Amino acid sequence: MAKAATKKKPTKKSPLRKRARNSKGHYIADDPGTPNNEAYGEPPVPSMKKYVGIGLALVLIAIVVLAS
Repeated sequence: MAKAATKKKPTKKSPLRKRARNSKGHYIADDPGTPNNEAYGEPPVPSMKKYVGIGLALVLIAIVVLAS
């Protein structure tokens, strides 16, 4: 008898921990003599583009509602 195929849920990777790379694309090693971990880069800063788009959509909806 064949086993039933089970579907795995896709896992969403956390963007908070991303390995740092040099200009050639190689991983940067951690320097044990420093207190911070250089092997991982800075966490990404969220962009304001998403919030600007939401704000613009709300303004357009308000204009349409008030005009009618």
